[in-house]
Amino acid sequence: MSYSLGIDIGGTFTDIVVYDHARGRQLNRKVLTTHDDPARAVAAGVAALLGRDRVPPAGFTRVVHATTLFTNALIERRGAVTGLLTTAGFADTLEIGRERKFELYDLNIVKPEPLVPRDLRLEVAERTRADGSIMKTLDARQLTAQARRLAEAGVTSIAIVFLHAYANPRHEARAAALLARRHPTIAVTTSHEVAPEIREYERASTTVANAYIKPLARQYLMAMAGRVAELGIPAPLLLMLSSGGLTHVAEAERTPVQMLESGPAAGALAAAFFGREDSQGNLLAFDMGGTTAKLSLVDGGEPLTAYAFEAARQKRFLEGSGLPIRISTIELIEIGAGGGSIAHVDEIGLLKVGPRSAGSQPGPAAYGLGGTEPTVTDADFLLGYLNPGYFAGGEVSVDMAAARGALERLAERVGLPSIETAWGIHDVVNENMAGAARVHIAERGRDPRDYALLCTGGAGPVHAYEVARKLGLRQVICPPAAGVASALGLLVAPARVDRVATIGLRLDRDSGAALEKAFRRLEDDARAVMADT
Repeated sequence: MSYSLGIDIGGTFTDIVVYDHARGRQLNRKVLTTHDDPARAVAAGVAALLGRDRVPPAGFTRVVHATTLFTNALIERRGAVTGLLTTAGFADTLEIGRERKFELYDLNIVKPEPLVPRDLRLEVAERTRADGSIMKTLDARQLTAQARRLAEAGVTSIAIVFLHAYANPRHEARAAALLARRHPTIAVTTSHEVAPEIREYERASTTVANAYIKPLARQYLMAMAGRVAELGIPAPLLLMLSSGGLTHVAEAERTPVQMLESGPAAGALAAAFFGREDSQGNLLAFDMGGTTAKLSLVDGGEPLTAYAFEAARQKRFLEGSGLPIRISTIELIEIGAGGGSIAHVDEIGLLKVGPRSAGSQPGPAAYGLGGTEPTVTDADFLLGYLNPGYFAGGEVSVDMAAARGALERLAERVGLPSIETAWGIHDVVNENMAGAARVHIAERGRDPRDYALLCTGGAGPVHAYEVARKLGLRQVICPPAAGVASALGLLVAPARVDRVATIGLRLDRDSGAALEKAFRRLEDDARAVMADT
């Protein structure tokens, strides 16, 4: 017997899929996410699934997990108290950025706040030149004093970003060793381990983001691995990366920033897998869950890959309004349009949907868990798109009276009958997603009519037809068990390692030896990580 387990934790539901390799069958379960302890819902859901279908825990050879926990921590600013140690004169790099306004004529523009406040960004005397030579040796005594100041201020994670450390990481490595010896309880992140490439602002932003979520990631991944082991499953825990590849727990703990888009990446992989024989593999992957909707392009059976993205954007479609993160990621757009998106009336009396979500706690009114605001899910129940007798595989009891009451209260404010208000919510959220898809496709110079729409997620099949119609698409593909397709996508993902390096040379006078040496180093590092995955 051989089984694989896929676990995808979303903002509303946790999806669990077991694949039976011997019989070629799939078992799945959908449970509400427990935000105070996400591993609790996983343990309960997996235990119930194993008991229901009599699957022996000892038969598992593969466990793969994806989560939106870390990107949510960035967006909601729920990460660790983080300090920054940097080269003298560069403490304001995070605020200066590129000195560009993402909206040139907005006099009240609000830039994203740095993850590290000014009083926790301290400078250290040291200097490395762009060619890697040492201009000023690291002042270890000053470094120790500054680290002590940060520890006394209550930081639990420190980012070390020294000038030109990508060319020579000697000072960063020495600083990290000193901090590990004197402050063993504080998590340390160095820029040469996370983003060893040129451009100080992007490198600093990525390193600080990694430091910000590192303690949370370490605690969470240890808890998740422990819960899986307690179930009697002997297989090691593998993690989905934003790039669509897999890695092991130690690598994910070291650089959790690589997992920021792990959940959405799984949906894109599932779409590529299920739709590779359709439309020549040219797909618009549409994954609509309880909290957000994700859209990504698949060309020739392969999702598009980007090597940088912005987290926690102030304005959804405006480049420069978020925190730049230099990692490999499946190229996608994510909007606050899910089943739990709350419908409301704005200040001029227009019906709006999202981006606020009811999530899983209290959830839509129909869940009967205390939610009172009308959501997309409530509208879909009232319109008959969802079956109240078998919602989420029968895991969630539906309170139709509560859903109807929530919509009636909104209908009074809008001045329309309840059923027309429900149609309005349904249409508005569809237009929100179609509009986002138009921008995403146009920015890549593609024609939407060349693609088929493949829908996944609990709410994807419900809204796929209208989204496709608004975009002018002629084909919609709905795979079996579409509601848990992202979790199944985890099980078709390959192991993958992305490594980068910056090499400065002149082609007219330098040989390629330095380039070859750097490539060999990256290759050896990648092989070592792959050997443990």
